[in-house]
Amino acid sequence: MTGLRLDAQDLWTIAQTAWGEARGEGSPGIYAVAWVIRNRYDFHPRWRNKPLMAICCAPMQFSCWNPRDPNLNKIRSLSLDNREFVVCLQAAVEVMGGVVAPAVGRATHYYADLIPPPVWAEGHEPVAIVGHHRFYEGIQ
Repeated sequence: MTGLRLDAQDLWTIAQTAWGEARGEGSPGIYAVAWVIRNRYDFHPRWRNKPLMAICCAPMQFSCWNPRDPNLNKIRSLSLDNREFVVCLQAAVEVMGGVVAPAVGRATHYYADLIPPPVWAEGHEPVAIVGHHRFYEGIQ
């Protein structure tokens, strides 16, 4: 893993992203999404060593940040009063700090199996399935 540069705002944004994407999946899903962010930083050619906030908030990457997503206003108003958000913040700290091992390998992409598979998933097998999310390595 490369040298990770992060601050409190990075951790908050990662936690917001995990909450917006996987709050209904419990801790395993939350940690899996945090690992996707870390894996993009460490391994994906487009995102390698980019600012973590840029990885999370880039258009069409994590749907909770898309302007029309109903989660956007919710994630912007999260606070430490939200128990599930505190779990997301803990996941951000532990994943970015390398305290926990990834349950999704080097997955840099995922999608919820409640929607049709995206084009990028065609011809690829998931490396992990966590709750309703399918995780993939090797997506460019």
